[in-house]
Amino acid sequence: MHHQRLLTAALLCAAAHAQIVAVSPADRGSLEGSSFTHFPIGRASARMQTLHSDLPPGTMLHGHAYRRDATQVRGQVDGFSCDLQVTLSMSPNLPTQASTTFANNRGPNPVVVLPRTILAFPATQRPPLDPAATFDLVVPYAIPYLLPATTGTLCVEVEVFGNQSAAGANQNLSIYLDAHENYTNGQAEQPGFRTGAGCTAPGSTSLCFATMTLWRRAAGMDLDVALRNAVPSATGSSLALLMLGLSSPTGLTLPGRPDCAFWSSGEVWTLLPGSVGATGSYDGTLSGLWLLPPGLRLWAQVGSIDLATGGLAASDATTIVVPPPGPQPIPASRIVNSTSQTAATGTVSYAVPVMGFL
Repeated sequence: MHHQRLLTAALLCAAAHAQIVAVSPADRGSLEGSSFTHFPIGRASARMQTLHSDLPPGTMLHGHAYRRDATQVRGQVDGFSCDLQVTLSMSPNLPTQASTTFANNRGPNPVVVLPRTILAFPATQRPPLDPAATFDLVVPYAIPYLLPATTGTLCVEVEVFGNQSAAGANQNLSIYLDAHENYTNGQAEQPGFRTGAGCTAPGSTSLCFATMTLWRRAAGMDLDVALRNAVPSATGSSLALLMLGLSSPTGLTLPGRPDCAFWSSGEVWTLLPGSVGATGSYDGTLSGLWLLPPGLRLWAQVGSIDLATGGLAASDATTIVVPPPGPQPIPASRIVNSTSQTAATGTVSYAVPVMGFL
């Protein structure tokens, strides 16, 4: 019986694949989320509701799907099976009014759109660029659900009864679903996508790399930079230099260092505040950047140079898409108990999985 349900689910997934009609949060359709999550389908036992006020009224829903996070893990995330049930209703609460009590978020006449079923989810590879182009982890509904013709808040309730994976039965799994956090003040956080490879600092065998996050504020933007394995200096003579460009050139290297590639076209060069520490690490923020148009993709790279010795190193590439202001009011929230499918209450958060609806 289980095998038959798995086969049926696999066929439904194949049929529903790539037929996304809406994404929530809606601004994440073409943008990577700011975070990742293993909730709900990565848990051995869980109950989770997501509230969505940004879905098009009158839409017929045939399922929902999750996509792979693009920025955290570079390798494969293994496939697994999940024993779950899905119930939909129109919630009386806006996402910002979510209750910690699950029953309070359910609307009248809830519909079990997917009775308890074992679904097989495929292994996923890191996409070549953010965000993932497809929502590969599909939850098809046995019963379609029609959203009302007037604006409302959809409550998606997923109950997880167990799972099966290479780790065994009923284990908590790290599956790295794309997720996003909205803020009540309208700021937006956009992570960078790392690619390419850096080069080594003199005397080091570890490649230099950087992670970056772009923040859109009300009146400007800030860029958080964390640089590792750079040219170290105990005296503060090693400085970090940021390069920002609109493209990523190929075949260009630093003079005298053929192992150090240019990953940014570098229309803008600027020193980062402070200096690289004695261990070759740097953490800082470039504040007060000009507001750039949403959707613009930037290519960034960080170099380090010791003014006393001339030693240099360059990081890998980070590409970041300028986000729009965060939507207000907040369009989605989650309520989750990550340890018990039978729980009556959970915790409320504005960090939600990025979900595609079929």
